[in-house]
Amino acid sequence: MTDTEIVRRIFFSLVSAFCLAHIALRLLGEKRRKKWFKKRTRSWFFNRRGFLGEHFHFGRPATKEGVMVLAALLASIALTAFIIFIV
Repeated sequence: MTDTEIVRRIFFSLVSAFCLAHIALRLLGEKRRKKWFKKRTRSWFFNRRGFLGEHFHFGRPATKEGVMVLAALLASIALTAFIIFIV
């Protein structure tokens, strides 16, 4: 595998992770997201986010449903990255 191919696969893994997070956000909806995840209340220079950072930021799981969503999201990201690097 060449260096260019490795970089391309890493890029595709990153794009697929963003797509999976976006799909999960759409499926959850804003109401359940606020109920199952808790966002940080204090904001300072190092943890400020822009539009996309706030859109893709789930927060910390606050309920068992949040933990299950996080585990499923991490497992699906790991599976897609595995598939991208193996195939």
